[in-house]
Amino acid sequence: MSADTLAEDKVFKLPYQLGVYLTVNAVSDAALIVDGPNCSIPKAEFIYGNHDLRSTLFSPAGEHRLFYTMTQPLKQSGNPESLLSVLLATASRSELFGVIMVTALPFMKLAGQDYDGLAAGAAGRTPVTEVPAGSLEGDWLDGYARGLAALARALPPGKAKRRKRSVALVGYLMDRNEGDHAANLKELRGLLELCGLELACVFPGGGNFKSLAGALTAEVVVSLPYGREAAALISARSGARLVETGLPLGVRGTAAWLAQVCAAAGVKPGKAAALAQAGAQAALLPARAPLNYKPAVFAGDPYLYTALAAFLKELGMRPDTAFCCSSHRRLPSAPARLLFAPAVREARDTVAALQGFEKPALLIGNSFAKSEDFAPGVPFLELGFPSYGRHCLTDQPFLGYAGALRLAERLLNSQLR
Repeated sequence: MSADTLAEDKVFKLPYQLGVYLTVNAVSDAALIVDGPNCSIPKAEFIYGNHDLRSTLFSPAGEHRLFYTMTQPLKQSGNPESLLSVLLATASRSELFGVIMVTALPFMKLAGQDYDGLAAGAAGRTPVTEVPAGSLEGDWLDGYARGLAALARALPPGKAKRRKRSVALVGYLMDRNEGDHAANLKELRGLLELCGLELACVFPGGGNFKSLAGALTAEVVVSLPYGREAAALISARSGARLVETGLPLGVRGTAAWLAQVCAAAGVKPGKAAALAQAGAQAALLPARAPLNYKPAVFAGDPYLYTALAAFLKELGMRPDTAFCCSSHRRLPSAPARLLFAPAVREARDTVAALQGFEKPALLIGNSFAKSEDFAPGVPFLELGFPSYGRHCLTDQPFLGYAGALRLAERLLNSQLR
């Protein structure tokens, strides 16, 4: 089979189960039981040891957090529902984990298993929650969003006292436990504090399941694009104000995001926040001339593209071509060329057709954009999930004002090589 035939067969779209695994990876003591054979393990290896060097999905000591029932799509020798029920109850009583999540491969969903009922019937101290089996119709963003919603439903019962001027960020894409995300959260916490606001919880932020209950104590729930349903569930339960936002990326984007959050909290950003914005804006000036009018191609998730495109335009660049590794999503604004889940060959041909003033100066995207050679000979900046060729052992944010400067630095250097 030729390389061209393979390119036509390959599609730039990440699977549902991968998003579920990302949810588990983002909560340090969560475990996932998959009803079905272990053929989906390779999807977890997108994360463990490749994208996230700090992932604990698997363990050399055998303390794994992913389990498989090994149920096959054939006639069963026993009652698979009773076997899974015993497994869930045993895991729940073991107290080895903070939360147990259960999902299934498509053929078990088609068999009509009652996973929600099985989760509810697992009598143990550790909560058990179902993530709907959506591999047939969903993509990785659906898997992550439904995983977060399952975690929101599993939060402990009871009414928590809300803390004044506190904010919960729900739907953060915590795709790895490295220095980029640690620095993002540190930056967002600092920006909120400049406005007199406390960050009560990041849902999820790499901590344990118990820490997620902090979202119920917030006065304002900020709904980020990757977890709208989870944010709505938490807000409805706690009575907190709900505000839907995009990502705080770029100087203007961060300032607008901060103003939106402050308005929901009934406060004004204040002088300190204005000084931080002005300082970041001034620091960007040297990058503008080298980047001005440079065309860029993006390949990655649509929510990241929306925020990044605004920042690239802020720098004078032209992000007019985007390939999104997901099913169709409605975006606030679309570039001249926007493809969802394109065939690899289609993406390559689209870039190859860009000539003259439109010929790209930069490809920004995840590892697959590079490995599938979307833009041969074009400088590449790795950003988003998955990222196999760039790791962050130290603080390297891409959100907030600090993230805008770090990202502008990377963009500038990509054009000077």
